[in-house]
Amino acid sequence: MKRVCCEVLEAMADGLGLGRNVFSRMVREERSDSCLRVNRYPPLMCGVETLSGQNLIGFGEHTDPQIISVLRSNNTSGLQICLTDGTWASIPPDHSSFFVNVGDLLQVLLTRDIKDFATSEGMRQFLITKDIDFSLGHCV
Repeated sequence: MKRVCCEVLEAMADGLGLGRNVFSRMVREERSDSCLRVNRYPPLMCGVETLSGQNLIGFGEHTDPQIISVLRSNNTSGLQICLTDGTWASIPPDHSSFFVNVGDLLQVLLTRDIKDFATSEGMRQFLITKDIDFSLGHCV
């Protein structure tokens, strides 16, 4: 996973015209605070509902504090992203792919010149508001 993260970070740095290792070295350094977190979402008991009347499980609406988050769905649905109009779109699981989310720290490092959003096809797109834009669909 660390290698995949570094490759994604290096591709992003290349796309921004920065030094190739500017982000990946933060993950590779011995003193790095990078982490691997494994989450499991067991099903709720029947009859347990939220105020909205729907079963709820997971972290709820949030942003990721890291540089990037790399997710693997293992053919399990549930990942949603907020579209620019404020509605939520479900991302279909794909066991052959990783999903890459832009984290808060990357936005701070770039002085918020990078924004992430979803297209109607459900693919994450990354728009760098300086000189270029590029897309990351699947990283295998």
